[in-house]
Amino acid sequence: MASSSSTAAMEVEGSGLPKFEPLKAQEMSDGKVQFRKVGVPSHRFSPLKKHWMEIYTPVYDHMKVDIRMNLKARKVELKTRSDTPDVSNLQKCADFVHAFMLGFDIADAVALLRLDDLYVDSFEIKDVKHFAGSIFLEL
Repeated sequence: MASSSSTAAMEVEGSGLPKFEPLKAQEMSDGKVQFRKVGVPSHRFSPLKKHWMEIYTPVYDHMKVDIRMNLKARKVELKTRSDTPDVSNLQKCADFVHAFMLGFDIADAVALLRLDDLYVDSFEIKDVKHFAGSIFLEL
């Protein structure tokens, strides 16, 4: 027989199923800090320095992810904090910085932080052929 004190510790819904509190970001990763690194191409280094505070503010203040620029490795490094509310915030921030590196404006790239299930995909044009004044692209 179960005592009444053990059933008081666990909340039970009307259907008889237990109700558990959601896990925090640190609990999901077993208390380990998670990292992401985003490379900075040489032609985006000056715009990154110019717009650093505009990138830093939403990442650090709103998403609660640590961010720093590693000048030696030329990478932007992102790291979860103890108060990061959601594990997906780290990947959203990495996508946000990567979108800026691809040439998106800050205002456009912020949409990656605000919306779920939004990502940036790119492709490389391998061959360009000129035919009688027109250009045809082969992917």
